[in-house]
Amino acid sequence: MAAERPVRLAVLGAGMIGKRHIEHIQGESGAALIAIADPSPEAKAFAEAMGAPWYADFAMMLAHGEPDGVIVATPNQMHVANGMRCIEAGIPALIEKPIADDIAEATKLVEAAERAGVPLMVGHHRRHNPIIQ
Repeated sequence: MAAERPVRLAVLGAGMIGKRHIEHIQGESGAALIAIADPSPEAKAFAEAMGAPWYADFAMMLAHGEPDGVIVATPNQMHVANGMRCIEAGIPALIEKPIADDIAEATKLVEAAERAGVPLMVGHHRRHNPIIQ
């Protein structure tokens, strides 16, 4: 039986949370980091240090290959726009919390994903933390 190929993931945003996602992806045998998209020079240097392809934006990344999934770890005010880009490209996404700045924008994003049949998840990992519970 042939081995399954790793899930090919891209991370949008290489700030503090994006870096944590990147480190987890690289530590997981069932996943492969295929791209980091973030316009900052620091992100480019980080991608080079991690041995990952770097792109200044989502469109440049897609021009070089489509991932199986995207983790959106950009600044909060960019979550909806980046989530919409993922939906338009038909790529499932995990969007860091908060999914949007307000309920109307969150609803717009979720409804667009439902119409397109593109899975979205919210990165709300702390809900299982005993301190939060």
